[in-house]
Amino acid sequence: MKNFITLVITILLFAIAIVLGLKNQQLVDFNYLVAQSEIRLATLLAIIFLIGFVAASTLAMLFYLKLNIKNRQLLKMTNRQSKELNELRALPVKD
Repeated sequence: MKNFITLVITILLFAIAIVLGLKNQQLVDFNYLVAQSEIRLATLLAIIFLIGFVAASTLAMLFYLKLNIKNRQLLKMTNRQSKELNELRALPVKD
């Protein structure tokens, strides 16, 4: 369900970006570090939206991978501790 909601929100954001792009067709000056160009506002919005989407997706993937690695480490430690606990339970009790 969570994936579905995320997909719907993403599609809505893309739709909003497209509508904004279609409504804004005037030319704007865009100054970046090494040059300057005149671009349609719709194109500029699409480029900036795409850059933001890629950056956010990359960061989300990195956080996901970090959590996945931590989860594997914790599972290994839990399995090792369970094994050790079972071995200790199997030892005879000395009085």
